[in-house]
Amino acid sequence: SFNLAKIWNLPIVFAIEDNGFGEATANEHVSAGSFTRRAESYDIPSIEVDGTDVFKVYEAAGQAVERARNGGGPTMLHIHVPRYYGHYSGDPDNYRTPEEKAAMRQDRDCLSIFRKHVKEVSLLDGAELDAVDQAVEAEIDRAVAAARAAPFPPLSALTTDVYVKYL
Repeated sequence: SFNLAKIWNLPIVFAIEDNGFGEATANEHVSAGSFTRRAESYDIPSIEVDGTDVFKVYEAAGQAVERARNGGGPTMLHIHVPRYYGHYSGDPDNYRTPEEKAAMRQDRDCLSIFRKHVKEVSLLDGAELDAVDQAVEAEIDRAVAAARAAPFPPLSALTTDVYVKYL
């Protein structure tokens, strides 16, 4: 993808969500190198950003999109995010200590960081943010109730839109 994007100068933004692990292996224990170096090997500029800071991600994405729209070709966003759970639902996630997981949740929660920034710059106060939280929770509750009340699809729909139907 990088090769053709660069050759054809495509207006594309590659967004890499990097949680620091490839399944259960930490990035520092692999020989493949960084995503940033990989993009740069194709002469594709990259922007590294802390994915827990909504404002920084917005700014970085804006730069990449502007570059694409102005004919600058592809850009890669390397977005560093925490991984709160294992790689899959049955993953025991025993490659990190409970203390590491607790610290990550305490210090790297994007919603807490967003809330703190918004309050610091006086965009919204705590009560307004709480009202947004309550509205979102109510919307989720309505959606869950509607989904539970909906009838199950017929068995004949089991493979609908699963396989390609060639003309």
